[in-house]
Amino acid sequence: MKRFEVTEIGREPLPAIDLAEDVVVLGSSASARVRLPANVASPAHVRIERGGWVAIDAVVVDGKSRAAGEGGAIGDAIVFELGGYRVRVADAPANAPASSPQRTESLARELVRGLLGAGAAPSFEHVGNGTKRELPPPEAMLVIGRGDEAGWIILDEDLSREHAEIRRGWDGVTIRDLDSKNGTVVDGERIEASVELHDGARIELGNVVLVFRDPAERHLRGEPAPVERPPKPGPLPQPPAPVPSPLPFVIAAAIAGLAAVGLVWVLVA
Repeated sequence: MKRFEVTEIGREPLPAIDLAEDVVVLGSSASARVRLPANVASPAHVRIERGGWVAIDAVVVDGKSRAAGEGGAIGDAIVFELGGYRVRVADAPANAPASSPQRTESLARELVRGLLGAGAAPSFEHVGNGTKRELPPPEAMLVIGRGDEAGWIILDEDLSREHAEIRRGWDGVTIRDLDSKNGTVVDGERIEASVELHDGARIELGNVVLVFRDPAERHLRGEPAPVERPPKPGPLPQPPAPVPSPLPFVIAAAIAGLAAVGLVWVLVA
């Protein structure tokens, strides 16, 4: 079994994943076992099998550029570099359990969050009033309820004081009902145990309806993540019309007055 450690350069490394498959593909497609953002990896970029590797597309291996079609042995460990990401491959520790597909999918989403930047965190939208609540980083928990002990207090009489628990971990985002009075419904089904949430999931807690949003999951599906754009600027205010200056009229009146005086002087003389 091989251990894969994925790191975005300049960031903290993500938890390692241990894979027991005979063939593991590094790439950006949904079928790639170790999935990387599409801006740095081809759909299938590197193929690893039987202790060796083959480059399907150009890649940097242990600091050296290698062309498509080249390959070699993995040895004790090897590092592939694709754009701003490094993937270190080595033997997994003895007796290490194989990582679940959910964990590799979750790690792919976390990599994409770094690519998308601000606003890419998973969140919940309150359908009733349009408020939004982002989830904290992985390995964190949030309790929804109407009591003061809840992390997200929603004042609704049909909610229990501690109604449901949400966890964002390295295996994805899950929700669990906390033996609430009116139960928790996910996509039309009342849940009895912890359930993994996916983008667009509809959660009903009493009279409260929440929708789960995950921009990174939409990106990996090939769908554009919504972008909050600034409001379109309206037309610029027009400057007020200039007020005519009285000076020309004053000058004209003065000239007319002088002419009249001159005419009188000529007639009298």
